Amino acid sequence: MKIFISIMMLIGGIFAQCGQSGFRSLSANEFEQAIKSSNIVVLDSRTAREYSDGHIRNAVNIDVNGSDFERKALATLSKSKTIAVYCRSGRRSKKAAEILSNNGYNVIELDCGILCWASSGKEIVK
Repeated sequence: MKIFISIMMLIGGIFAQCGQSGFRSLSANEFEQAIKSSNIVVLDSRTAREYSDGHIRNAVNIDVNGSDFERKALATLSKSKTIAVYCRSGRRSKKAAEILSNNGYNVIELDCGILCWASSGKEIVK
């Protein structure tokens, strides 16, 4: 019985850690409201080409899949601001959000990416 309880506690601890992240995922509407704050930096974590095809107004572009993402982010982004990160569909922004939050940034991310943003009729600039 002791072994069973120990295993269950271990499994519970693993799931608790997996479910925790240092950032919040927001819907397009929530993200839109959040980025109106002057204490937010919007980060587009897609490639430069994707960014040039259309992005959220005032977004800074740092490609999360670039080998120098972490270095560029640390050199460019202020920890005194909340970083609002997005990508195409939400996968890369979660990766970027995790890296940033692990480096002490306060991070929110657009859960469904710029695809949801656009399909919600929100502004995209080129």
